[in-house]
Amino acid sequence: MPLAELNRSQGFSVRLATTPQEIELTQRLRYDVFAREMGAQVQTSQPGVEWDAFDAHCEHLFVQEIETGRVVASTRLLRRAQAERLGQFYSESEFQADFIRALDGEVVEIGRTCVHVDFRSGGGIMLLWSGIAQLMRAWDIDYLLGCASVACRDDGQLVQTLMNGLRDTHLSPESLRAIPRVPVQPLEGPEVAGAIMPPLLKAYLRLGAWVCGEPSLDREFGVADLMVVLDMRYLNHRYFKHFLGRESKAADAVSSAHDVAHSA
Repeated sequence: MPLAELNRSQGFSVRLATTPQEIELTQRLRYDVFAREMGAQVQTSQPGVEWDAFDAHCEHLFVQEIETGRVVASTRLLRRAQAERLGQFYSESEFQADFIRALDGEVVEIGRTCVHVDFRSGGGIMLLWSGIAQLMRAWDIDYLLGCASVACRDDGQLVQTLMNGLRDTHLSPESLRAIPRVPVQPLEGPEVAGAIMPPLLKAYLRLGAWVCGEPSLDREFGVADLMVVLDMRYLNHRYFKHFLGRESKAADAVSSAHDVAHSA
């Protein structure tokens, strides 16, 4: 496999971008998902390319369909040394999170995670996490940070419904709490029946991550973000091995989703 490739299976490659052209492919997927599909107000470096100032300091991980070259899932990873040069992690633009400075060891933030609409049956995010899991070992990560987004064009009903359950089961210790810079207004009215947790948030929680408090509203993206932190001392090793050891099944799921989408 190429040097930056972390996995290759069933016609898909999971790897880190090594050229500006590969980074642009991930930014084009981000534009398609965030701007065209979600209607987010995004920054662009050129038409059809979603960009921000953090990109130049991040590693970009993506899943590519080998036959077509199409990027079907991507995320970016900001390591502690780069965040310190920048003066902050991206999450800190949405949350006051003073606890980050006190964390010992390697801290890495995941952001801008997205999956192409044809690959959202589970396989796309599984393959992406198979790459993240390998980097967690290779970089000897101690803490994984991120913002898990929940659609918030319903006056916050969905995110507050989810939070009503998460407060009892997945809140971080007080020492790892963050304060939202733009709090979501308290729920008024009934909870959302059959509320479905977004796949990224579900993956974080299954790995053993905590939610660091109340959500923050991201008006440009039309979402409420939950800050999450995964302390590797509390990693769910069984679920972690699920990502490390089942890459081929993830690829099979992606392939099946692709076949169904293009036979409809």
